[in-house]
Amino acid sequence: MNCSIAIQYLPMNAGSDDEVCRVVDEVIAAIDASGLDYYVGPFETAVEGDLDSCMALIKRCLEAGARAGCAESASYIKISYRPDGDVMTTEHKIGKYHQTDSEFDSKAEGAVA
Repeated sequence: MNCSIAIQYLPMNAGSDDEVCRVVDEVIAAIDASGLDYYVGPFETAVEGDLDSCMALIKRCLEAGARAGCAESASYIKISYRPDGDVMTTEHKIGKYHQTDSEFDSKAEGAVA
């Protein structure tokens, strides 16, 4: 895995907090459908994979928000990329803070790690 990204998707024309959550849920569903490992945080979602898959996912996230009715959005994207090696995993970065969370238990079904 030579790439990790963090995606923060902000619906600019949402009229309420519920509408923001509805649109963001659609974007997270697109991330889930990608098959890539991901971790949803309160402000952004971290995704791990290869560079091409991560870049394609960014486009799919924007399209998912538009399909959900978002006429304008802003996205903040962070990219960590090592062309000749692996980037640090989400588990390596924050797993010690989430030891009781099943997504960080490599033995658990559906684990991120």
